[in-house]
Formats: sequence, structure tokens, C-alpha cells
Amino acid sequence: MSNARRPKQVILVRRDLHMRRASLAALIADASTKFFVDNDESESFDKLSVNLTQEETEWIASGSSRIVLGVSSESDLRGLHFKAEMAGLQCYPVFGTKEDSQEFYCVAIGPNSSDKIDEITKNLSLL
Repeated sequence: MSNARRPKQVILVRRDLHMRRASLAALIADASTKFFVDNDESESFDKLSVNLTQEETEWIASGSSRIVLGVSSESDLRGLHFKAEMAGLQCYPVFGTKEDSQEFYCVAIGPNSSDKIDEITKNLSLL
């Protein structure tokens, strides 16, 4: 399978959050694992049951590639999230509460094929 079609997950994180690295790492981990939690179909808390598509199975079997990219602001993050959803990509946003309002911190896009994700994220740099 070519790298352009190989499944991956990209996590977009705001650069303007001014958080400690440990807090930022926790947000990124939360976004990445939301794929499993949001798709859990089990009826108990001690098991996880996720029906995987062929693309998701390939992603897990190939090492679950994850790339973390930075965005400038919450507005930019919302725009990219919207573009990804309109392109039919799976998105897993992470919100937090700051001063009694909900704030958009980061979003995991995928797992989906690299070429589809790259159409949305190609101009971004690593966090």
C-alpha cells in the first residue's frame, strides 16, 4: 500500500493554549483515544467493542500512525474541523471549560487514508 493511501490519524492542536507540556500531552492523548471510546458498542464498562472498517483495521495493523500538527487559533481549528467533516472524515474533538465557557482545544481527524487527510492539513506544521 502506498503511503498516500495508508491510514493515519492527525491531531490538530491550538498553539495559543499556553499550557504546560504535560497538560497538552494529555489533551492529545484524549483526542487520539476518542476514536475507540466514541465507537465503543459494548454494554459493560470492563470491555471495549469497536466494529472496525477495513481502513481502521489497516491503521491498527500498521502501527496506528499519529501526527500532531499545530494551528494558530480556535477559529482556525474550527474551520479545519468543519472542512474535515465536510470531506467525510472522522473527527474527534476535545473541548474544555475555561471561565464558564466551552473552549475547543484540539481534534483528532481519522483514522482515514493519508491522501484524504492531507487535503485538509497539508499546509500545517508539526506542533
